[in-house]
Amino acid sequence: MIGVLVAWFSQGDAEKSPRVSVDKKDKPVPVASGGTFDFYLMALTVHSAFCADGHERQRECAVNTHRPLVIHGLWPERNEARAYPHDCPGPPLDLDAALELQLSDFMPGVADRQHEHEWSEHGRCSGLDDDEYFSDALRLARGVDAVLSAKLTTLAGRETTAEELRDAADLFHPGFGASLTFHCRTLRDAPAAHRNAPYLVEVRQCVDNDGPLGAPGTPLNCGALKRRDQGCGKTFRIAGDSGP
Repeated sequence: MIGVLVAWFSQGDAEKSPRVSVDKKDKPVPVASGGTFDFYLMALTVHSAFCADGHERQRECAVNTHRPLVIHGLWPERNEARAYPHDCPGPPLDLDAALELQLSDFMPGVADRQHEHEWSEHGRCSGLDDDEYFSDALRLARGVDAVLSAKLTTLAGRETTAEELRDAADLFHPGFGASLTFHCRTLRDAPAAHRNAPYLVEVRQCVDNDGPLGAPGTPLNCGALKRRDQGCGKTFRIAGDSGP
């Protein structure tokens, strides 16, 4: 899944109402490698859509997961689009065993060493150590999961809109929906009737790097950062157990 995903595009904190900021501070955070970044993108893949896009033979798709959203990665990002730091020098991944077990639940691609790829390409640019980096990724994933998982499960096999998903998120935490962007594409294995329909394939959250030592902290308004929905149109479909 490592190569495919690259080409394919604390629980307690998740239960608190986050403050969604509009303006981003100007000064980027320096990292140990000498790179800089301005905020994070937390990227979550719609697992059923990934598996319905020609990847059914991937090991993670051979075992059913109860999670509609799984971790793709936590990416240090710059205000300038497509200028993110990547492949920074640093130590190899040496993740705590208990943390890796928790991570596997939210990142089924661990079976294909996806976490090693994410650490090498993105994590080392955060300035955090590997345990801190993946603990933060888990915390953010749990937060998004808490506000969207039930809604996505209910919508499996049906159409929805970005507005409906943001409204669902705002019911849990007012303003949370503004920190999310939705990314869609057609699926290789979609039924003929929906072959040209956009499907939700990824949800991303914009998060400030205002935590300790540049860790992810406050959810940000993605629109203020010029990060917007892509490829979804007015309506899009949710893949799921009831069929693509």
